[in-house]
This record gives sequence, structure tokens and C-alpha cells, in this order.
Amino acid sequence: MSVNPRGETPDVGVPAALARDMTVAEQHEWITGFLRRHRVSRRTALRGGAGALAALGMAGAPWAQQSRALAAEAPVAVIGRHLSFGADPTTAMAIAGELTAKPGARPIGVDLGTDTGYGRSLPVEIRPLQSLVPQGDGSIRGAEQWFVHADATGLRPGHRYHYRFRMPDGSVTPDASFRTAPVRGDREPFTFTAFADQGVSIDPPDGQKGFKDKYKPTDTRRTPAPSDAMVARIASDEPAFHLLAGDICYADPTGNGKQIKNFAPEEAPEEFNNFDPTVWTAYFGAIERSAASTPWMFATGNHDMEALYDGNTAPGGANHGYGGHLARLDLPGNGPSSCPSVYSFTHGTVGVVSVDANDLSEEIPTNAGYSGGAQLRWLETTLAGFRKDPGVDFVVAFFHHCAFATSGSHASDAGVRKALAPLFDKYRVDLAVQGHNHQYERTNPIRGGRSTVQAADRSTVRPAHDGTTYICVGSGGRPSYTWQKGETDRFRGHTGPDSGTEVTSFLAGRDDAKTLEKVDWSQSRYLGYAYLRCEVVPGRPGGVSYLRVRAITDAGHEIDRVELARDVPRHGAAATSSGWTTHPPTGLSVPGTVPA
Repeated sequence: MSVNPRGETPDVGVPAALARDMTVAEQHEWITGFLRRHRVSRRTALRGGAGALAALGMAGAPWAQQSRALAAEAPVAVIGRHLSFGADPTTAMAIAGELTAKPGARPIGVDLGTDTGYGRSLPVEIRPLQSLVPQGDGSIRGAEQWFVHADATGLRPGHRYHYRFRMPDGSVTPDASFRTAPVRGDREPFTFTAFADQGVSIDPPDGQKGFKDKYKPTDTRRTPAPSDAMVARIASDEPAFHLLAGDICYADPTGNGKQIKNFAPEEAPEEFNNFDPTVWTAYFGAIERSAASTPWMFATGNHDMEALYDGNTAPGGANHGYGGHLARLDLPGNGPSSCPSVYSFTHGTVGVVSVDANDLSEEIPTNAGYSGGAQLRWLETTLAGFRKDPGVDFVVAFFHHCAFATSGSHASDAGVRKALAPLFDKYRVDLAVQGHNHQYERTNPIRGGRSTVQAADRSTVRPAHDGTTYICVGSGGRPSYTWQKGETDRFRGHTGPDSGTEVTSFLAGRDDAKTLEKVDWSQSRYLGYAYLRCEVVPGRPGGVSYLRVRAITDAGHEIDRVELARDVPRHGAAATSSGWTTHPPTGLSVPGTVPA
């Protein structure tokens, strides 16, 4: 009797006749042994082809359509450098990149210092990642990638450091620098940025056209490559950090976390997802101009569930489809142990929390409930801690599926709203950054599911009394969606029809259920490409702190703005190193005064 029932054998690339009598672990062991005996280079394996296997007598097997031809030897280099805050953002920074080839026996290092004299050498960790992607024609496309990581610890808060990778042959990467977060409660102004649903604006390296962005002929407001334009804007802003609210690179363009079998350039059948691991290489290369010097902090979305690395089963196994992220990404890791993309950090007077909405979604339930409630218990404890901290003025949450949004595609997720809105009401979360819907949309402040005030463009909102402002900024580069029937754009400079703040939308639930609802909170809407530039302006004790949230298009135009204001307690708040500096709503800096 076979181990797997008929028709239920996970397809991870082992010949079907063998796989029937193997567990998933045994199949992985078989594949590892096969690759060890028959080396496959990343460069050639992605093209497939049975020529090299003919000598092994395997060319006739459909699962064996891969090549053993080795790429020409070349010096190992680091590409796609990217940073992430460590568990303590004031003293630790994770430095990462991808190697262009398998490293040899000689070590790779990172030089670190407060100037370009460096002076400190960091050890690195090499994380290999093998991706064996079953194809619709029965072949396998294999990729070997090597990711290099270094942990810079023992750093000083609020200080700038320089670093470079040092290769075995003595070559080095260009110098890059970063700044650690200041001590919690530090009252110097700073800026952070945010968007979601980015993807890449170039064809994937292996040329599979099914992964290429498909922009509509009516998509006239975009720059030629929106994703690249977004990165250029972020790099120009030089923010303290950047938030990406899920759907990072779209290596899985299908996005429902199902078993992977690649049918590109065609869409995968309903029971499978397409997947190309080399899209990650293109992605890291595209964001390096910013991410090499600014920490990019990721939440996970539905397109980030990559079942290939967790037994190629759906739901995504032990790591819920996040196994590949463990090789590619460094996240703070201070959330629940079962939730790798759930974490929090503090930068000055702002507490930030990353939520995994895949655990909460009803619309795409592949990973729904995987934490067994651990995420929400952790989230409540974390939000309560932020609100008790006199040094934290603003609390920002970022996550993928929307609790409050309208669109013709996903709109609001019933499970996410049910889980998060009561907690955000209870702990007075100031700003919720969302993605999933490919659009920009800002709500009025919401409490109890409804608007509390009308917050038009350039308004000031008092979150402690008015509620949470939810912004969908899934406008980071992927092709834009459409609004509900009768719903229109609504932003500064828009001269077309205005359907107002009250529109008909829906709550997305299980089994494609859509519950219609009349909403009163859709304040600003834009179907082009935009990101958030968030300017934090702390006040002194007894004064007012401001968080100015600006929507900036890929062409650099501000189309919407809202200012969040919070009173600062008279006791317990910290000063800046240079004395008190407050910024009234005019934007002028007035030392030693309290804004009106």
C-alpha cells in the first residue's frame, strides 16, 4: 500500500512512481541527493533541457528536463544589498545580499565602521536555497541561490555607520551607510515611507512572460516603470525606514498559496500557483539603490505565501509558505515564534507593528488561523505596551489585506476587519497602512466601523478622540485596479465626477462571498501609483506631536495629505539632544514654542 492516497501525492519533483511511497521529508532527501550527484547551475537550469541527462539514461523521464551544464567560473560578487532593523533597532542592523555564485572555501566578510576607514570585521552567514519548481509539462526548473547575511550588533543609537562586503578575492562592494534608530522617546523629527504591492518593472531573468506586469491601455497617469519610479522616490527621500505592507516581488503571481506547478507564460489552473524564484533576484537588484542604506521592513501578503519551500503543499506546511523568506529576509523576530513576519519596533516616538493578515483573512483563507490565536494575543499585548509607554506618541500598524477599503477587486476583508478593528479602537492606533487593493485610498478616522469626522484633504485629525485612519497604499507598482460601479477617483486636483465619501462597497468573505455595505468613510481615492511620506514631528511635554501623512505619486506630485495630532503628556517625555523643537501646522520650525 502506498504512503500517499491515489491523487494526493505532493508534487515536489520526484518521479511519481517513487513519490507514491515517500513522505514529503523523504522526497526532499531524494531531491537533495539527486542534485548533489548531478550539479545544476542556476544560470543553465532555468532553461531546462534534457541533453545533459541523456548520458545518465534519464532524458526520457519527463520530470528530468533539466541541465547539468555548469556555468563558467566567475568571481563571486554580492548583488541586491538590503537592510533590516535587528531585534533592537537602536543597536542592531541586519545586512544582507545575494551571491552571484556558490561561495568557495575562503570566507566572505563585512567591513563596518563609523567612517570609510571601517575598522571592524563582521562574520557572515551563507544561506543556500534550492528551488525545484515542477512545470506543467512534467519537467523541473531548478535554481540554486545563496544569500549572505551579517548581523551588526553593539551599535550606538542614532549613529551613522558605513559598511561594505569583502569578497574572497579581495574585491569589495561600494561603500554604503545606514543610521541606527534613536533611543525610544527621542524627539528629533524624522520621516518614514510606505507602500505595498510593488513587484518588479522588468521581465524576470528567465524570460517567462507570464510574470510580466500587464498595464491597461487606460493607465495613463503612470511613469514608464512604476515600481522603479517608487524606489527612486524612496531613495531620494532617504527615510529612516520604509514599510512594505505585503505582496513584495510577485515571484508567485497567482497569490493564493496553493501547490506550485509552473505553467508560465499561461495562468496556472485553479489548483496550482505559478512561481519563479529568480524574480527575487531581480527584485533585490531593483530596490538596492534605497534598501542598501535604508531598512526595508516587510509584512507578508497573499503573493508571499510560497508553498514550494514547505513541502509544496497548501496550506503552506510548517512555515506557512514562508520557508523561502527565512533564507532571503531578515526580520526582527520578536513576535510569536510561529509567525515569522509578525514583529514590532520603535523608532523615536513611533511604535510600529507588522501584522500577518494571511492569518486573519476570510477572502483568501489558505493560511487563516495558522497561529491558533497567538498573533492576536501578542498584538494586544504589544499595543497595550505602546500605549503605556510615555515615550511613544504614535502607533502605526501595517499589514496586507484591508480592514477598510473599497475597490472592484478585494475591497475590505471580513476576517481582517473583525480581528483588527476592535483592537485598534481599544488601543487608539493612529495609522493603519494596508495593501492588497492596487490603489490609493484614505479613510476618515474610523471608530466602531464608521466615520467620526470628515477629514478632507489637508485636515488635522485627533486619533485619541477621532479614531484610526486607514490608508490602502497598494499603489506601489503593480497594475491598478478599478473602483466599484459608480465610484470615482477623489483626490487633490481631480476635475472629474466626484462620487463623494459615501459609496457602496463590500466585505469579502469565505467562498467568494461578498456582503454589500454602504460605507461613509472613503475620503480620498486615486487609481494611479503613489506612496506615503510620513513626517514625524514630536512635540515637547505639554505640547502637541504631529504625524503628517502625504500621498506622493510616482511622478512626485502630492495629491492628498492628512495631519495626525496627539497631545504629549507633561511628564515622562524625552527631549532631543539639541533641546526642544516643535513644528506647528505651518511647517515652520519654532524652537521652544508649543504649536497652536
